[in-house]
Amino acid sequence: MESAPLLENMESVSLIENMESVPRIENKDREEKAKIGNLLKANIMFLVYQLSVNVHDPVLTQYIYQRYSDEVFHNSTKSATTANQTSKCYVNESDPGYMLQERVQHLTSNCQTILIAIGNSTALISCMFLGAYSDFLGRRFLFICPLVGQILKNVLTIFVIYWNLDLKYLFVGEVIEGVSGGYNGVILASYAYTADNTPPKNSRTVGIAVIDFTTYLATAASQVITGYFIKDLGYLYPSITTTSLMFLSLILVIVLLPETVNKDRRSQYPSPLKAVKNVFGFYFSKEFGQRRRLFWLSVTTYFLTYFSISGVFFLEYLFQLNLPFCWGPVLIGYFNMALALSRQVLGIPVIKLLHLCTSDPEICIITSVILAASYVLNGAATTDVMLFLTVLPSGVAAPLLPTLRAVMSRMAPPEMQGSLFAGIGLVNIISSGAGSTVFNEMYNATVKMLRGFIFFTGAGCQLLCAFIMVVFLWIARRGTVTDTSADGINDND
Repeated sequence: MESAPLLENMESVSLIENMESVPRIENKDREEKAKIGNLLKANIMFLVYQLSVNVHDPVLTQYIYQRYSDEVFHNSTKSATTANQTSKCYVNESDPGYMLQERVQHLTSNCQTILIAIGNSTALISCMFLGAYSDFLGRRFLFICPLVGQILKNVLTIFVIYWNLDLKYLFVGEVIEGVSGGYNGVILASYAYTADNTPPKNSRTVGIAVIDFTTYLATAASQVITGYFIKDLGYLYPSITTTSLMFLSLILVIVLLPETVNKDRRSQYPSPLKAVKNVFGFYFSKEFGQRRRLFWLSVTTYFLTYFSISGVFFLEYLFQLNLPFCWGPVLIGYFNMALALSRQVLGIPVIKLLHLCTSDPEICIITSVILAASYVLNGAATTDVMLFLTVLPSGVAAPLLPTLRAVMSRMAPPEMQGSLFAGIGLVNIISSGAGSTVFNEMYNATVKMLRGFIFFTGAGCQLLCAFIMVVFLWIARRGTVTDTSADGINDND
């Protein structure tokens, strides 16, 4: 690997620039400003993309639940493509319907586990190479490949819903999405593109955070609409909508986004082995020196956070569909809209406010503790009001993941941002797959005695994350890690 000479050159350049004239420093400052136009175009595309994803996820989860409900309750004559959907809960545990309802939950949970496992396992290799090679082939390539795969997957989902095909056909769609990079590939591309267009300062933290908060805005805009869509028209038309929006996002990438990778690098792409080394070098290569400890601590925190968030994500729907809430799709939509709006409205202001008095690692500590409190409140909820009270702390904790990404991005060389986010993408895949599997099994084992147990487990993970970031901050402040990226941890714009 050539990372060590590159870092040494960066340090030498920074020393030379300090001795240069004032006009040179002004030019440097101008070059280090964020490219707002590129960021705006990328976020427009990402908003359309997330609208598609945030319509698709609740539709698919509730469609699978309805299919298993029809199967278990022998109501196969009702068409899931057009039927009005309502939630029915059996309160009396001695009622045969109650036991059948519990079986529907288990079947839905197991199906989701298989879908996630298939998609994540196939995406592991594709995302690693897509991210590493995007440092040479360009970011547009990194956007286009996974978008095409997701379009094909969504078309197959439409076929399953329209013709009431066996749910196993959904597994084929997951394979197609995984091979192309899928959701994680688009997320990886968005973060790398943002890093390309922002300097390694607080503006990068905000830029990466805006990507996440665009997700929340799309969630808020889509959830209630999707709830009424399902209630009035079933599942087919929302699925057609998701495919159309996904295709539109592909067109926007081709038409709007300028390439950020220099053309000269496109003929210098590495061998597959070198690409793999670039992805894992931050954590294993001696050329990164003592910064490896900081990378290990930050990526461990990121893994645990994504593990808990992914673990409870789909199970929240099951949690809300059944006792003691018995919510229907419309109320689920209102709740998710409120949750997304709180993250959208509070996220950036929380980051900007905390940047006045704290650094990014300290923001991670604070938001980890707040997210843990939100999980405890969610797990202890027994009424609709208690569940809606989780919206506020969840919104305040929203900066956690984007800040962690920014911490790692600012420690990495600018020429290796694609490789860095490829590694983060792998963590996303592994942690979401592991989290979904573990939390699904945990939910199945505890649903009868303590439904909120999965949320208490998530809270424990977040408290552990806060402790790890305290260790990170202690090491960073000891001054034993000296490089331009580590100095940037506490930089202001």
